Parts: sequence; structure tokens; C-alpha cells
Amino acid sequence: MASDDAGTICAVAGSAHELPFLTESLDLLVLPHTLEVAQDAHHLLREAQRVLIPEGRIVITGFNPYSLWAARKSSRSVNRFPPSGHAWISLPRLKDWLKLLNFDLGAGGASAYGGYVPPFDSESWLRRMQWMDPAGRRWWPMAGGVYFLMAVKRVHHLQLIGPRWRERRQLAGRKAAAASSVPHHSTGWAATEKD
Repeated sequence: MASDDAGTICAVAGSAHELPFLTESLDLLVLPHTLEVAQDAHHLLREAQRVLIPEGRIVITGFNPYSLWAARKSSRSVNRFPPSGHAWISLPRLKDWLKLLNFDLGAGGASAYGGYVPPFDSESWLRRMQWMDPAGRRWWPMAGGVYFLMAVKRVHHLQLIGPRWRERRQLAGRKAAAASSVPHHSTGWAATEKD
């Protein structure tokens, strides 16, 4: 969704493999459970890196493959939540991929886990297991059912550092003056050489 200058909201539809945005045209990109259904998650992240401006932010949510929700993924439940058939990417692996694309996860970036209660079909079981959310945040924080990540795109510029032209001319003038003030005695040098 985007809004134009008149204030109207318009929707943009396109393929996740070729994002329909100009290079370095977005300052924020949100991918809610998008990498899990993408045919090529690496390519989607490269596209995200392309369309974000320098210092732009990417927000990603995903299911944690190291949680109780992953056991539910393979169940034969009618409701089947979370959905099966998708590739779940772990948060440490996703962080490695983003670092390779020059995303900063430190200053300005953040990550967190949540959803420690298993996704039961029964409302009574969900109420009964509410104690797992505070306990999970304290005792097994990396076992949350979902994760949230925010990273900042960094662009490293190469800048050559050297003396200014005026300083170079002054330095060259000093070298020339120092060279002209040295006495040249070829006979003295030759005599020293013979000794």
C-alpha cells in the first residue's frame, strides 16, 4: 500500500522475486512471513536490499523452526496452524544472510521471539497454558513460535584520504629547498669512499 500526494491510498501488486519498485526508492520494507513462502528467499532478500535506500529499514517476521509450533506444523489437524509445506528459516541463519547483504543488526536493528504457548485448537487449552508466555521469555527465550527482526541497510563508501593540493605544493617546495641547501663536495665524498 502506498499513498500519493493527493492522499489517496493505492495498492501495488507484483512478484516477490522482482519487486516492482525503483532501486533505492523505499525507506521501509515489511516482509511478514514472506520468506517462508518465497521460491528463492536469497533472491527476495537481494531484491529488498536493492529497493531500500541507504539507512533504510527492513522488518521481517517468521516462524521459528526450533519451537513447539514446529511440531504442530507436521500434524494432521484440520485447522493446520501454522501452515505446513513452507520452509521455515531460523533467526540465526537469517541474520547471517542479512549480514552478507550489508544489513546492520546492531545499532538501529532489533530481534525478538514471541508466542511460547503452542497453537492449540481448544480455547480452554490456550487459557490453561497462558503461563508459558512469561515463563518462555524468561527460561527459554529462543524457543518462541515466531520471531521479529528489524535491520538497517548500510552502504560503505570508499574515500581516498591524502594531503590537499596546497599542502602537497608546500611540501614539494620544502623538499626542493632542503635539497638545494645541502653542500655538494664530490672530492670529499670520494676521499671518504677511499678510506
